[in-house]
Amino acid sequence: MEPPRPVLPSHRLRVVSPGMPTLYHVPERGKRAEAALTALGFEVGYSPHAHGLSDDGITSGTPRERAADLMEAFADPEVDALLISDSGTGSLELLDLLDPEVIKANPKPLIGFCDTVFLHQYLAGLGIGSYYGCSLMFHLGDVGGPFPETIRSLTRALGVEAPLECRPLGDRAAPPTSWHDPASEAVPRVRDHPGGWTWLRPGRGAGPLLGGEISQLPEVVERFKLDYRGVLLFWDVTEVQDQPVDTLIRDLAAATDLTGLAGMVVGANPQLDPPVWAAEVAAALERHVPEAAYPVVVNADICHMTPSWVLPFGEYAELDDHKGLSFPRTRG
Repeated sequence: MEPPRPVLPSHRLRVVSPGMPTLYHVPERGKRAEAALTALGFEVGYSPHAHGLSDDGITSGTPRERAADLMEAFADPEVDALLISDSGTGSLELLDLLDPEVIKANPKPLIGFCDTVFLHQYLAGLGIGSYYGCSLMFHLGDVGGPFPETIRSLTRALGVEAPLECRPLGDRAAPPTSWHDPASEAVPRVRDHPGGWTWLRPGRGAGPLLGGEISQLPEVVERFKLDYRGVLLFWDVTEVQDQPVDTLIRDLAAATDLTGLAGMVVGANPQLDPPVWAAEVAAALERHVPEAAYPVVVNADICHMTPSWVLPFGEYAELDDHKGLSFPRTRG
């Protein structure tokens, strides 16, 4: 998959809400995020249901309304890229309502994370690149502005910088406490979680970068009939994940063969100290994928904390314990 066309300052971003109605609950956070993007030079617009609320309160609208927003953004020649407001839930139910021919005729990148992995994988199946690791509300709407490392990662990825290199970004801040409590949400986040990665297994591997939040990956594999052999697989967990990592890896290994990966990149865990998390991942891999010999790095900056990387989903990438994670980004 070749890199998408560059999305540069002065280009137009359309905010869509395929999942949770976060913009409805805390519009002030959305305004802060929009201000951060316009300060960079981007033009920001909103889909009709971006600020909406479904009758059950779970998403920003019905599946048809949210899918229509996506299709309108793809078809609009005035839109250069789609940026999700937030994720959480809801993307899977949109897939059968999308028109692949319209999207292929109007290719443009989607920027999202977590639950929108279903949309990223859908676009990858059409040969369209996207960006995983950033959303309007979660990553860009903090009091005092987004973390500068996240902004640098976003603009470098969208600008199709070559090579795009990912190295540790420093200490991290935990996710906001609650979208439903504006007073709590408006408290500045503190970078009180140690940064840095842990190499469980050194080495070098290369292949297309695919993955997502690990509890969703078995369903992603089943929906798209994926074979991860030769893939650089990335995954992380949410701040509310209550299943042990042993169970998560067991379930993913049951859904697809994990022995033939090119490498594995595991995000940091918001609930655990990095050494504890690394030890738990190592034990689970030893139990469920003991024969694997590819490089594995844990506590990477693709996670549900910030600052975080913005990664080209589906592009060819290289993982090297001396050089880190990088994307050559060469064209045809």
